[in-house]
Amino acid sequence: MSSLRTLRGIAASAHAVSSDSESRGTTQGGAESAGVEEVHSFQAETRRLLDIVTNSLYTDKEVFVRELVSNASDALEKCRHAHLAKGADPGALEVTITTDDALRRFTITDSGMGMSRADLVSNLGTIARSGSKAFVDELSAGGEGATASTNIIGKFGVGFYSAFMVSERVDVFSSTGDGVGWKWSSSGDGTYTLASCGVELRAPVGGNADAKTNGEEDEVGGKAPWRGTRVVLHVKEADRAIAAAGWAVENTLKKYSAFVGFPVNLNGRRTNDIDALWTKRANEVSDEDATTFYRFVGGALDAPAFRLHFSADAPLTIRALLFAPSENPEKGFAARGVEGDQSGLSLYSRRVLIQANARGLLPGFMRWVRGVVDCEDVPLNISRESLQDSDLVRRLGEIITRRMIKFLGERAKKEPERYAEWYAKMGVFIKEGVCGDQSYAYKESLVPLLRFDSSRKQEEVEEGSEPKSEADGDGGKPAKPAQVSLDEYVARMPAGQKDIYYLVSSGGRKQAESSPYLELTRAKGYEVLFLYAHVDEFVMQHVRRHKGKDLVSVEVAELEDDADAKKEGDADGKSEGEGEALGEEAMEKLCQWFAEKALPGRVTGVKSSSRLRSSPALLVGHEPEAMRRYRLMLTMMQDDATATKLDDLQSAAGLELNPRHAIMRAIDAARASSDPEAQRAAQLVAEQVFDNARVAAGALSDPREMVGRINQILELALPKPSTPPIP
Repeated sequence: MSSLRTLRGIAASAHAVSSDSESRGTTQGGAESAGVEEVHSFQAETRRLLDIVTNSLYTDKEVFVRELVSNASDALEKCRHAHLAKGADPGALEVTITTDDALRRFTITDSGMGMSRADLVSNLGTIARSGSKAFVDELSAGGEGATASTNIIGKFGVGFYSAFMVSERVDVFSSTGDGVGWKWSSSGDGTYTLASCGVELRAPVGGNADAKTNGEEDEVGGKAPWRGTRVVLHVKEADRAIAAAGWAVENTLKKYSAFVGFPVNLNGRRTNDIDALWTKRANEVSDEDATTFYRFVGGALDAPAFRLHFSADAPLTIRALLFAPSENPEKGFAARGVEGDQSGLSLYSRRVLIQANARGLLPGFMRWVRGVVDCEDVPLNISRESLQDSDLVRRLGEIITRRMIKFLGERAKKEPERYAEWYAKMGVFIKEGVCGDQSYAYKESLVPLLRFDSSRKQEEVEEGSEPKSEADGDGGKPAKPAQVSLDEYVARMPAGQKDIYYLVSSGGRKQAESSPYLELTRAKGYEVLFLYAHVDEFVMQHVRRHKGKDLVSVEVAELEDDADAKKEGDADGKSEGEGEALGEEAMEKLCQWFAEKALPGRVTGVKSSSRLRSSPALLVGHEPEAMRRYRLMLTMMQDDATATKLDDLQSAAGLELNPRHAIMRAIDAARASSDPEAQRAAQLVAEQVFDNARVAAGALSDPREMVGRINQILELALPKPSTPPIP
């Protein structure tokens, strides 16, 4: 802001001396005589301001193209408004640019209002005086021309002077359409000249006129367009590749001025043939046009999954067209991520690009959003390259973020299958928002967007039927997993269920469905969410509670067996592996033997389980999946003391035994036998039951340690050979 105040202060001094320099300028003959130049010498303050504008104000020299095109667009808009106010036809309104690498020349012509001698002195002879801003102020004071005022780009009155960054000399030829032309010329050294010049015959701007012929006429004095302005830049040798090469200018036009409201032609070819779709109504934009626009602004190859077209006038004036990509933009062949605090949005002000990948606009978890935001209230610095008011930018970002989150929630309700398909690829960003640094601001609105696989099949959800087997369904095809939100989960919870249950299963759905931890929840009819990604458990820990229900892992859930649950396994007798349960006293002795003899020091406790049906045992009190991942990470940088603590954490688990399982009855009989071979078998099987429980819980880091024991068990299980082996 201090540099802006400095420029404005200097500009005020420059404006005060402008008329004085005009009257004291060295005049060589009458100003009305064709070709006779009138030389004006700027004062020291003006020279200093010009030096700042041309050498210090802009970061990239290429922006001179943007500034000159914006000026031309403003001139065309003024012309359009003036003619429409009179009910007249303004004729062709367009911008024409020609480049000549050999002559080091850049020429831009518009068919706008043009400037008189007084306008040239006022608008170009006085730096930091914006004719466009004065036009808007005049319209506002008169209470008319709302459309024209919103299409005007200029504001600060310094954009024209960016031409001196790349030019040895700048010539301006202009006419208001009255048959009188004027030439303004300066080398950016603190002086400029004014002279009358000829005017071209009325002809369409952007026609087939030879660019070199026009350039040669300019060199010997030249002519002004019949109406409008032509700016000729005599490019410095060092900036030839930026300003005189057609391909470089075309890239700059597509970057900054692709959506200017009037045709922009470069060397006979239009460069802005994609409409500024965000300025249209949503129902006026076809899917095909939207996809083309998305690929252009997002640099993408896929088609968008969803698009949000919205506008707002309060608290900020916003026009936006936002897209949700169908593919993760940070993965795949065409991956194009953003860096640091960048977003995937292009920030425009009145159709002119201010920032691509606008910084600080969206929170990090929204970096996947692609599209355009056009805000007339955006606080720009004087070079229009960066934003001034960080608080206003923050408010703008909050509006966009909350509107996009709300939109996704609407799509999830109206198009659940399409949203689930999108979430499968992009859900990682939603999870990041729940767990990230800004979760305090957006977590409540993001949680309903989460989706999880479920222990219920899609057919069960749709028909309200009893659970089916994996192969049930039409034509014997596997039933589809049901993607469920937390809201849907809570809505269909049985009356007696108190918590929301989930199970972490990094091995996928089949592994989850075979987990012993599901046996009691399945018997009770409780639905369980399946979490396959490692980050999912962190998500659950951040959510913690939803609609009055705690989120609890079934591995640590305190579920009580009841009569109804017991009946589930008794419908056809007994479940697999079940038989008569061991008595209470026998079970107590078996648990003591497991803890003291079979697994001494390896478990924190062993007890009888009431929640197991078909599994012989399960691990309890063990570290959760997220902690196991964290521990594995720590092992890469551990010292001896840390290693000991991590080993203690890993072994801190208890064991529950199924008193009805045949393996438990067999172990109990074998351990009580007087046969040493049977006792050895009981010991080996008990250790294997424990490791099997660790595998089911995902708590066994290296399963190779079981191989030797499994071989011994196989040896015991097979009959002894009748004859000795052949040597």
